[in-house]
Amino acid sequence: MTDLFDYLPLAAIVDNKLFCLHGGLSPDIADISEIRTINRKQEVPHSGAVCDLLWSDPEEKEGWGHSPRGAGFIFGPDITAKFIHKNNLQLICRAHQLVMNVYMIIKYLGIQLVTRTKNMHYILCT
Repeated sequence: MTDLFDYLPLAAIVDNKLFCLHGGLSPDIADISEIRTINRKQEVPHSGAVCDLLWSDPEEKEGWGHSPRGAGFIFGPDITAKFIHKNNLQLICRAHQLVMNVYMIIKYLGIQLVTRTKNMHYILCT
């Protein structure tokens, strides 16, 4: 059953403006078209673009940093803005991080990254 996870898409684009993914951005991916070249039919590696897209988290300080989780990276609003501009997007929507207010919005130069917690029951029970 866990092999099924290895075949799921890494990201989705809605209406050419909304970039949806589980984790976050990767320093190895500057253009969305690069994601299409990744062989998804594999176990998630411990580093690289697949790992980053699934496990990276946004941070309010600028630039790239090593994630305290030990997988993926942390990335700042400047990285988010650059990615959104290069790919002609309006919003990045992700769900990897537990946030206490159901969703968290990081705004930078009018561009937004939204983290939405998908399981409200989990928040209420922690």
